[in-house]
Amino acid sequence: MDNAHIFYPKFDHPASQLSAFSLCIDVFIISLKNGEIVKFKPNEIEHFKEWLEKFKVRNIASDDGISRYDRTANLSKSRLGFYNLSKRNKGK
Repeated sequence: MDNAHIFYPKFDHPASQLSAFSLCIDVFIISLKNGEIVKFKPNEIEHFKEWLEKFKVRNIASDDGISRYDRTANLSKSRLGFYNLSKRNKGK
């Protein structure tokens, strides 16, 4: 793919530096790989969204970045049970 297409018109960042995006009304909120957050309001919302998807920039509306394994783990519950855990900690 030629370099002309890695930049979207009037958007200052190349696709390779984009991490994730969210669309709020008509403004895209975009997370860059360096941790910076930028806002962009394109003239054609759907066209810009298609450009992001073409470069596989994560849409947080459909992919929050949390694996399904992590979602099912409930770390708030001790495998020993609350009573046993608190009883064991008192003895220390």
